Amino acid sequence: MTAGSKALQNKHRSRRGDGCLGTAVAGLLVVALLTACETTTPDPTAEAGATPPTEAVLPEVEVDDNPERLIGLGPTGLNVLLGQPALIRREPPARIWQYRGSACVFDVVLYEEADGERVTYVEARDSLGNRTASRACLNSLLRARLIGASG
Repeated sequence: MTAGSKALQNKHRSRRGDGCLGTAVAGLLVVALLTACETTTPDPTAEAGATPPTEAVLPEVEVDDNPERLIGLGPTGLNVLLGQPALIRREPPARIWQYRGSACVFDVVLYEEADGERVTYVEARDSLGNRTASRACLNSLLRARLIGASG
């Protein structure tokens, strides 16, 4: 073997050795990255034996959320449909039944008529007191009532 071929062979070995080292380092980096991806933050509720909080999921059933259907109902019909109000406010000659949902407040106004108190007006407000869609608010109240009745 000539001196030139020995130098070439040594150079080739040196590169191959560096390649193995580089491959080993790259492999270790991949393992470290994958391990880092697998780490999770422990759930504090799991340690305490409590169940983790869950979001209330409203049932996917159709409800008649047309606010106009409330017009003309008396207190009994209103109670059957929406349950007890969170607040009853008297503003003579009216009474206002207030229902509160997670995202809205729904006011139902009853006036005394010849055949008793009847719903004459409804209005919905958001948490800041701004008027909002009565239909969407009524929908959320009806669905929440379904959850309460089934759960």
